[in-house]
Parts: sequence; structure tokens; C-alpha cells
Amino acid sequence: MRRKYWYLALFFILFLLLLTFFIMMFCESIRNKKVSSVDIGAINSISITVLIDNNAYNDLKHPWGISIYIETPNKTILFDAGPSPSDIEYNCKLLNIDLSKIDIIVLSHEHGDHIGGLSYVARYVHHDVVVYVPSGMSIGVKNWIKKLGFKIISIKNTTVISKGIAIIGELYGPPYEQALAINVKDIGLIIFVGCSHPGVDRIVHKIVVESENDPYLVLGGFHMLSATDERINKVISNLIADGIDYISPLHCSGDNFRNIMDKSFHDKYLELHVGSRILVNSTGVYSKD
Repeated sequence: MRRKYWYLALFFILFLLLLTFFIMMFCESIRNKKVSSVDIGAINSISITVLIDNNAYNDLKHPWGISIYIETPNKTILFDAGPSPSDIEYNCKLLNIDLSKIDIIVLSHEHGDHIGGLSYVARYVHHDVVVYVPSGMSIGVKNWIKKLGFKIISIKNTTVISKGIAIIGELYGPPYEQALAINVKDIGLIIFVGCSHPGVDRIVHKIVVESENDPYLVLGGFHMLSATDERINKVISNLIADGIDYISPLHCSGDNFRNIMDKSFHDKYLELHVGSRILVNSTGVYSKD
């Protein structure tokens, strides 16, 4: 009888060892699995105008929020829309921006300081302009955007929407948040972020891995207003480790992030604010101010 129990115990131990082996092999295969590459393509140049940012400049409105107007050879894009119709209206007039030229609208996430100005934008764009939103955006916000007359396309995974232009698939912050990447020939990725609730370094790393392209510039809100120096330095180091050339903290990045960039990473710091205009082409980045 004892021998029978001994055999059962031995069998159970062997079963556990085999099960452990297969679990370890499965986990190793998951770690080594290559992420499917996203072929973004490339464009020759990009012109960027910061329409809304809470970093003041001249007589432009500078409310808490962000909106960026992007011109490429094939598409004109609005990335986020700021907090209010009146602010984006005022700044568009001072900066001589014609919103009727917009082909695509990309919203990073559903917070009001990024979508509030959309009702003004709706007066000028064509009805067939598509608004790309994160798949996880709340139904209520999606319905509000539809009531403005826009067609919505929800994005979950990284998606190429035009040659050289891709939406970086949503990550969870909260809330769900997506970003925009534009690949400039011979330069690399220009990455636009709204608030970076999931982490700006995570967003940049995601598109670097998925597209197998080098990052050149990341700009937008980094959500580090109250972050410690240690945390800020870690995020900057992560961005540099991924090969970034320039970092432009806007909106919710915080003055401390900007100060650390200026003092400790000056060669990587591209200082922007509301009203900034830059051109990026195959030879680098240039101010149009």
C-alpha cells in the first residue's frame, strides 16, 4: 500500500516538473516574440504651429490645454483642440491659421482641455473630416463629437492613416490615450503627445519598437507637473536611451521639467510655447518664429 502512495507522489512530482517546464517555455516564447512591424513610410517635411499651450507668448491666449496645427505635403492635421472655442478662435486669427484646410483631427484623449475647442473647429472643417479617437474613449464624449457633425474612427492598435503618418495605439493612463507619429525622411519620428497619462517614455518606446524607426522629436504634454527630480531625470534618460534627438515639454509637463531640460540636457531641449512655429525636413529642425 505504501508503494502505491509512493508511486502516486512520484507521478505528481513529475507532473509538476513538466508543467513548470512548459510554463517557463511559454513565457520565454512570449518574451522573445517579435512585435509586428508597422510600416509608416516617410514624408519629406512637416510644419508645426502650437495653437494652444499654457506657456505664454506675446498676446496669444494661453489657457490650460494644448492644440497643435500640423501641415505635411499630403495632409493637414489638428492634434487636440484646446479647452475652449474662444481661445482657439482668438489664436487662429492672430496666427493666421485657416482651419478649413484641415483633413484630419486626432484627439489624444477625452479630457476637456484637449477637446473643448472642437465646437469652434466644427464650424470650419468639411463634414467628411474624420476625427480619430482612442477606442477606450467614453461613449458620452464620442456621442458629443458625433453631434458636432464629425465622423469618428476609434483606434486601438497603432494604425497608419496616411503615408508617413500613424496614430500610436492607445495605452491606459487612466484614461485611454493615443498619440501621433509622423516620420520625416532621413530624420525620424516626430511624436505628438497630449498629456502622456500612460507615460511619455512608454508612448515613445511603443512606436519605436512597433515601427523600427528612430525618434527625432517628442513634443506635447508630459503630465509631470508635480513629479520629483528623480522621476523627471528617469523619464528623460529613457527617452534618450530610445534615441531621441529633441524633447519639447508643453502643457502639463511642468516648469521643473523644462528647467531640468534647460540645465542638464540643454542639447536635447527644444523650447516651445503657444505660437511657436517650426519646420522639420531632411536636414533638421528650424524655427519659423
